[in-house]
Amino acid sequence: MANPQLETFLQIVKRDPDLRERVGACTNLNAIADVGASMGYAFSGVDLVKHQAEATLRLSPEELEPIAAAVALEGHLWLMRIIWE
Repeated sequence: MANPQLETFLQIVKRDPDLRERVGACTNLNAIADVGASMGYAFSGVDLVKHQAEATLRLSPEELEPIAAAVALEGHLWLMRIIWE
């Protein structure tokens, strides 16, 4: 289930270049949650992981192909970068 506070925060980030830069400088998802908390939004790094997983599951195989080709690996972990479209 989507977290409405997270959804609102992500929409604000998409529209605000300064906030996008601030979030882009975060080293992990908990740090992004901390930025959200400083603005009065309640969500966690785990909420961000779930949000991304749910969004990924809605993509078709054709949409997933370029993503799969661009994901870097570090051991068995995926290294992903947030793209604000």
